[in-house]
Amino acid sequence: MQAGNWSKVVGVCLVAACPTVATGWQTDDLNRFLVSMNCEDCDLRIVNFVQADLRAAGLRGSDLTGARLYYSVLIGADLVGVTLTGADLRGANLFHADLTGARLVDANLAGANLVGATLSGADLTGTNLSGANLFGADLSDAILSGANLGSALMYRTNLRGATLQGARMEGLTMCNTVMQDGTINDSGCAAK
Repeated sequence: MQAGNWSKVVGVCLVAACPTVATGWQTDDLNRFLVSMNCEDCDLRIVNFVQADLRAAGLRGSDLTGARLYYSVLIGADLVGVTLTGADLRGANLFHADLTGARLVDANLAGANLVGATLSGADLTGTNLSGANLFGADLSDAILSGANLGSALMYRTNLRGATLQGARMEGLTMCNTVMQDGTINDSGCAAK
């Protein structure tokens, strides 16, 4: 990796010393992404983008298995069909990000901002969504089996056709939420 590119990586991960930024990614893919903020079908496994500003990033179809993205800004990012299995996205800002068909099995999205995000058809099996804000999120046909939705907020969230088998929902707040069968759940709405 060229010296100029290391400075970009260090800046992206916001760590004083970042000698092991990642171990699984392809150098060419990482360089292409850092230059253009777009990298379709890239291998960025285990990449370290902690607290990175990745607004409107284009990573469609890329593999970010095990990536460290906690507290990163992914507003409006194109994450259609990405693999984020085991990724750490705690506190990440995914406002209006498109994760259609993404694979987020066993990912950590605790406290993430998913306002207006599209997760239609995404696989969130075993994912930690505790405390996540899912206001206006589209989770239609998503798989949430075994997911932790404890203390999450679901206002105007679409769950039509979603699988929630074994999902933990203690403290989950729902208001004007479209359920799997199309009914509306207003159980968490404030008294009028």
